[in-house]
Amino acid sequence: MRKIQLLDIMKSRDLLSDAGSVFYKELISALSSSDKVTVDMTGVNSMPSVFLNVSIGRLIDEKGIDTLRNNVAFAMITKQQALRLKEYIEKYSASMVNC
Repeated sequence: MRKIQLLDIMKSRDLLSDAGSVFYKELISALSSSDKVTVDMTGVNSMPSVFLNVSIGRLIDEKGIDTLRNNVAFAMITKQQALRLKEYIEKYSASMVNC
C-alpha cells in the first residue's frame, strides 16, 4: 500500500491545477504497480474543483469509478472533506453518463 500526503503535494505547487496533475501522477504510479493507495488528508483545508478535475476526475475518466472506489482510500479525512469528495464524485460520474 502506498501512502500519499496530499498536503505536501498541494503546498509544493503554486497552481492548484499543477498540484492536481502531480497528485494524479502519484495515483497512476501506485495503481500501475497494483498498489492500493491511502491519501492522507491531514492539514488539507479545501479541494477546489480545479484540483479535483485534473486528479480525481481524470482518474475516473481514464480508469473508471470502480478503480477509484476499490483502490483509493482516504485517511484523516474530515466529515466536510468526505462530503465534498462524495458530492464531487457523484456529480462527475453523473456528467459522464450524460455525455
